[in-house]
Amino acid sequence: MPDSRFFKRTGPFRVREIAAWTGGVAVGDGDLDVAISDLADLNEATSTDLCYLAGAEYAEAAVNSQCGVCLTTAVLAEKAPPNAVVLVVDDPQAAFAVVAEAFYPNQPEAITNAKISAGGTFIDETATLADDVVVESGAVIGPGVIIGSRSRIGPGATIGAGVVIGQDCEIGSQVSLIACLLGDNIVIHPGVCVGQDGFGFVFDSVAGRHLKIPQLGRVIIEDHVEIGANTTIDRGSLEDTKIGEGCRIDNQVQIGHNVSLGPRCIVVSQVGISGSCKIGSDVVLAGQVGLADHVTIGPKAQVAAKSGVMRDIAPGQAVMGYPAKPIKTFWREVVALGRLASRKKSS
Repeated sequence: MPDSRFFKRTGPFRVREIAAWTGGVAVGDGDLDVAISDLADLNEATSTDLCYLAGAEYAEAAVNSQCGVCLTTAVLAEKAPPNAVVLVVDDPQAAFAVVAEAFYPNQPEAITNAKISAGGTFIDETATLADDVVVESGAVIGPGVIIGSRSRIGPGATIGAGVVIGQDCEIGSQVSLIACLLGDNIVIHPGVCVGQDGFGFVFDSVAGRHLKIPQLGRVIIEDHVEIGANTTIDRGSLEDTKIGEGCRIDNQVQIGHNVSLGPRCIVVSQVGISGSCKIGSDVVLAGQVGLADHVTIGPKAQVAAKSGVMRDIAPGQAVMGYPAKPIKTFWREVVALGRLASRKKSS
């Protein structure tokens, strides 16, 4: 459910209004005058929330969901949450994007009401900073920000509205933090961007254009994490992007929306992690590894440099190649190809 510190909600809206916006057709005897107050994913929804069901793989979550309204297709309508008003649409994701835009028409709250200090910093009057926090020249601290003891904000850093930074954190120069919550003892190197939009679009075949899906989740960074220069971590779409305790993330890494990174992971430079990947504890991703979306990697797995991960990886497994495969299999194939090439040369 979207965090009110970052996202300002309108509404509530009645189901018949939502049906009119999306072209949805109600199934059964659902009450179209029910008021819907918010959006949520299937697992967290209550009777006053709207969800969408776009694939059969989410049918199990739908059965147990308590959502009040569900946008889905005619094919999946029978798998919708049992107590929900079901609205059948051609494209549930596109319909959800339309509804999300109505509930949350703006991006995370802007940095406003900041007052310039003698040192050239901008600190909003509603921000709460411990007495020993250091804010260097040119930094901007937005409304409702909370920063714990002994933390340092580098020159030119931007801390967006509602962001929470724990104790003993080092925020480097030109860092941008939006829609995120940080624990203690975190080091963020220069140029890092955390909490910007996730890369969420759906093609609107009627309008003939890509329709942006509002990104209404957060980024949660747990204690003792270090993030290298110019890395980017997108906020979630509805659920949160999570970076587990003790992770070490190198320079120029891209972490997409809804990614969950378990404790103590090592992510080396230029890794790209697509949306909704679930990565267990103590995983190592070597340089320039790429992960397809919705991949699950088990604890203590290792992925060799420049590998492309297209499917799930079991706990403790070491993989390599494009597409990634067990590392012993990869080297056996390399040796076999080498022998084949040698035979062709000698013939």
